[in-house]
Amino acid sequence: MDWDKIEEALKNIIKDIREKSIIDNVAIKGDIFGILENTCTVIYYPLPEEKNRGFHIKKIVNDKLEDFVYINTDKPMAEQIFAAAHEFGHICNVAKKIWERLEYEGKPTEEDEEEITNRFAAELLMPEDAFRNAFTAHIGELNIRSGKVKADELAKVMVLLMNDFLVPYESVRKRFVETKIMNKETADFLLSIEGVMLNYVSVFLNDQNTYLGKGTGVKTIPGIRDLIKSAESNKVVDMYLVNKIKKDFDIYEPDTEEREIEIQIGDSIDD
Repeated sequence: MDWDKIEEALKNIIKDIREKSIIDNVAIKGDIFGILENTCTVIYYPLPEEKNRGFHIKKIVNDKLEDFVYINTDKPMAEQIFAAAHEFGHICNVAKKIWERLEYEGKPTEEDEEEITNRFAAELLMPEDAFRNAFTAHIGELNIRSGKVKADELAKVMVLLMNDFLVPYESVRKRFVETKIMNKETADFLLSIEGVMLNYVSVFLNDQNTYLGKGTGVKTIPGIRDLIKSAESNKVVDMYLVNKIKKDFDIYEPDTEEREIEIQIGDSIDD
C-alpha cells in the first residue's frame, strides 16, 4: 500500500466529515463521542477485566441493520477517545472508500482495514500539520536542540502532545513516524524501551492536572432515561428487563422536590 496516497485520501475524507459535522476545533478530543453518537448507538460501560477498549457490531433492529459501538469506560479517557475514533472509521467504511478511491484490486483484508482505520483515527484526532506544529512548539518551550535527545526530555514532549490531543502514548509514538518527525528505527527503539518511557510518562502525568491516565467509569447509553421512561409506560415491555437495565446502568430518579421556574423567552432585559 502507498501510505502517502492513503494519507492524502484520508485527509480528503476527514475534510468532508469535518464540514458535515461542523467541526471547527483542530483537536477534536472528547467531541468525538458526540460525532460517534450522531451515527450510531453508543454503549458506555466499564469492564475492568476486559482488554478491549471498544468494538463495533451491526444488529438488526425492527427489520433494519443498525450500528452499535461499545466503549470500555474503565480505560483511560485518551484510550476511550482513540477507540471511539477508530470505531467511527469502521462505521464510515473508511478502508473501503480508500480502496475504491485508489482503485486497488479486490477488497481490503482485515489487517488492511485495521491499519487504514487506525491511520484514519490518528489523522482525525491529530491532524498532521497541527501535530508537527505542536511538536516544534514544545521542543522550543523545553529548549531541546536537534540531535540526540534524552529519553526523559522526549517523554516530556510526548506527554504535552498527549494532553494537546488527548490521545494515548502509543498513538503519539506511532504518529511520530506517520508525520515523518521520526524514522521507524527510532520509533522501534522507543518501543524496545517502552517500560522506561512509560515510567517517565507516568511521573510527568502525575505532575499535571489531567485525567489522561484515569478511566471515567461511566455507565450510559445516550438518551437512556427517555428510553426507559417510554418503556415503563408500555405495558407490553418486560419490566424485569427494564429494572435490570436500570440497575446495571445505575439509573435512579433524582430525589428532589418538583418546582416550577418561570422564565421569559425572547424578552429583552432592560438596564
